Amino acid sequence: MVGYLGKRTNQQRDITGQQAQSEREAMWGPIPGEIVSFDPATQTATVQPKYRPIHNGQAVDMPQLLEVPVDLPRTGSAGMTFPIPAGTRVMLSPMMRSMDNYDADDDGAPFDGRSFHLADMRATIVGGDSVSAPLANVDPENTHLRFDAAGDYGLKGSPDGKFELIGSEGSIFDLLIQHVELSSEGFTLLGTEGLDHSPRYAEIGAELAVIAGKLRDMQI
Repeated sequence: MVGYLGKRTNQQRDITGQQAQSEREAMWGPIPGEIVSFDPATQTATVQPKYRPIHNGQAVDMPQLLEVPVDLPRTGSAGMTFPIPAGTRVMLSPMMRSMDNYDADDDGAPFDGRSFHLADMRATIVGGDSVSAPLANVDPENTHLRFDAAGDYGLKGSPDGKFELIGSEGSIFDLLIQHVELSSEGFTLLGTEGLDHSPRYAEIGAELAVIAGKLRDMQI
């Protein structure tokens, strides 16, 4: 900082600059955090901030924040929920004023005069991840709603309107196509006069039962 700092050489601009710098450094902004535990009933979490302030020349861990509201994507008529296990990275953002009344009674009037305070942090599941740990197996061509961290299971949709739904037993669309093809073969055989197709009917029935079992096994 520009100026002449000393016991007798402090100028007004130096004092003002120090005050402005101290105030700025004391104000909290968004910082990454990690879920310690999550309560789905209240949608609040215990969060460990990942920012480590320097104290006496050493980086120190911040205390865990309790009952932090976790924001999930929602509207007035719809929403999307996710399992939020311990270790999930989040982005912590402080509110401009105290949020006690808002969270308790939906009243936006501030409870007291605090601002940008640790007690008023909210967490969002979008953000908080380090660039050194990118999401694995990102599909650059299709929209992918993933059901597991690796992306092995989930729903994909292409820009031209095609879909893929993968579960623990494989592609649901592949299984349904096999089911329809076997059914089609069976009805074709029924329309063939003068031939006994009973052995093949039994095989088709068994194959359809296997497919039905796989679909049932993937049902929540």
